[in-house]
Amino acid sequence: MTDPDRPSPTNDLHQRVKAAQDRNSGVSTKRSPPTSFAGSGMGAGLRVGVDLVVGVGVGAGIGWGLDFWLGTKPFLLALFIILGFVAGLLNVIRTTNQSFKSSGTDDSAP
Repeated sequence: MTDPDRPSPTNDLHQRVKAAQDRNSGVSTKRSPPTSFAGSGMGAGLRVGVDLVVGVGVGAGIGWGLDFWLGTKPFLLALFIILGFVAGLLNVIRTTNQSFKSSGTDDSAP
């Protein structure tokens, strides 16, 4: 049933795999830089928006809880909303500074 002149299928497969590995051994696996920054820009913009909303939301939640607990209804809510907004702005500034630093180092790389 088997032809002695014909090589076995597994030996042929091993030889083809070895040849393919030899061809690809010199190919670098380093990724090329993206040609479009639309995805990263959209992600940064979304993060900025979420930082602002979450800052105000957490501040409002803390203020409402403290007002409910201490009985000072409007005062602490307003104060913590303002503090949450300031915290959100600080997060936005931190995010933009990080994105400017990382984009500056990416452009100088060969």
